[in-house]
Amino acid sequence: MKHVAILGLGQFSKSVLTELLELKVEVFIIDKDRQAIDVYKDISAHAAVVDILTIDNLRRILPESTDAVIIDMGNSIEASILATSYCAKLHVKTIIAKAETSAHAEILELVGATKVVFPDKEAAKRITPILLSSVLLNYLPVSGNLVIAELPVPDVLIGKTLISAELRRRYQLNLLSIRETEGEFAACEPGYVFKRGDIGLFAGSDEDLNRFTTAPEKESWRKTLPEQFLQFFNRKQKK
Repeated sequence: MKHVAILGLGQFSKSVLTELLELKVEVFIIDKDRQAIDVYKDISAHAAVVDILTIDNLRRILPESTDAVIIDMGNSIEASILATSYCAKLHVKTIIAKAETSAHAEILELVGATKVVFPDKEAAKRITPILLSSVLLNYLPVSGNLVIAELPVPDVLIGKTLISAELRRRYQLNLLSIRETEGEFAACEPGYVFKRGDIGLFAGSDEDLNRFTTAPEKESWRKTLPEQFLQFFNRKQKK
């Protein structure tokens, strides 16, 4: 069983704690505010009211079996830097720290953070594409230019098998999973035939996903054009 310690109960770490409590993870929460700790007194997690701004306090209270720590000291940049540095000196393998600014993130990495997160920025990156798209249901930036998007299978794929759709060759996309109407996401075999109402999890770049989601609209739009304009459009495309 994994052992995770949460240092500081900010909004980000509270969200992480909620998720961890649903998993088979041993959680230990540490904060200097007793009222913040008391909110969780009835849940299955160990807790301690401690000021962790000294390495001796942290060494005394942090279990040796700790696999990872989540550091969220609210708006206190100095406290998060100190806590990150202390955890690194105590040889915690995985240190995930919340940053307030880019400069803060650089310092956190310098003192030992293995992963720095910007919850507000990352939430914005997930929400903005959904607001701007008429088809995206969910959107998750992974790293670099790679994203995972949840979206309805477009009309051009209905009736085709996964292998005949040639997603890799035509769109540079990978289909990770498929969810049929009112079903759950599941692996998709090469012979699976896409049906209307299917929802797919697709992985690729922003550019490739945009091309994939707009291609059906372009095809539909082209069919409504006058023939003489369509000929002109085709000539422009070939140049």
